[in-house]
Amino acid sequence: MADALATTGAALLGTTTTGAFIESATGIESGARTGFSSLVTAFMFALCLFLTPIFVMIPPFAYGAALIVVGFMMLASARQLRFDDYTELFPAVATIALMAFTYNIGFGMAAGFVLYPLFKLLSGRSKETTVGLWVLFVISLLLFVFYPYGKV
Repeated sequence: MADALATTGAALLGTTTTGAFIESATGIESGARTGFSSLVTAFMFALCLFLTPIFVMIPPFAYGAALIVVGFMMLASARQLRFDDYTELFPAVATIALMAFTYNIGFGMAAGFVLYPLFKLLSGRSKETTVGLWVLFVISLLLFVFYPYGKV
């Protein structure tokens, strides 16, 4: 519920959506199952508000290598791609590439929501998609139609 409220609140304020869910899932996986772990996490987030000026003083090359390693770890799930089915492969690769090259996760996901059903439709396999995916297709297509071209 906290993650849903934070995401909704961020969208209403016009900022990037927040994501405390990963921190929560990581804590649970590490054995933190009580409300105290949530209080510690909240305290650390609040502490970061005051320590941000110190954190921004750290140059990007100091943490760049760690981010590259995290990126490779995230890319490990690409092994599950079906390389024999181009209707699955091309949208997935385009999604990954657009996320990386546009520096925008939402833009890459929107591209995936457009390309996946489109590839299924063009290959005659549109029955493999759901109604919800077609709704996401239309919404994501509107992003590409109305998105200012200078911002990509």
